[in-house]
Amino acid sequence: MRPFAENDGAAVYQYWKSDPGWERFNTSVPSGFTHKDASRFVADMCARDRDEKPNWALVHNNVVVGVASLSFDDEHRTALLGYGIHSDLRGRGLCAEATRRVLDCAFSGYPELHTVRAHTDADNGASIRVLQKLGFSEERDSGDKASDGRPTRHGTTFRLLRTEWGVQGGA
Repeated sequence: MRPFAENDGAAVYQYWKSDPGWERFNTSVPSGFTHKDASRFVADMCARDRDEKPNWALVHNNVVVGVASLSFDDEHRTALLGYGIHSDLRGRGLCAEATRRVLDCAFSGYPELHTVRAHTDADNGASIRVLQKLGFSEERDSGDKASDGRPTRHGTTFRLLRTEWGVQGGA
């Protein structure tokens, strides 16, 4: 894991375009994803305030193959977790390992952090397994909308409390 670099756009484009599920389950990915979209995504990751919206490029064999991110509320009491990894690397525990490190950083670096939430499509079994492995529990069925206003298909929200981290599946 490392911060994104400006030249990561080509690698991001490769793993997003090689995985039809990425667009299916990630409503923030524009339909017809292009090299320009990948470069904009990377530029956005690089420009984010790392205190409010830290993010990491997931790297395997020196190639960017995924992303992990947190978005904190104003008081750092709640964070929204995002993550994804190249389809060829799923099922190896790499995404759960990276996400575990993100949660370790979040709970140790933000003492006021109480709850981490993650939204996922109810049909995205791989994502649900990652969250369950880390000790998240299903909170509710959400009717949330994606960042671009499109409704999620049938999203599910998972929650992890600080008091649960390290007990069920954490560090």
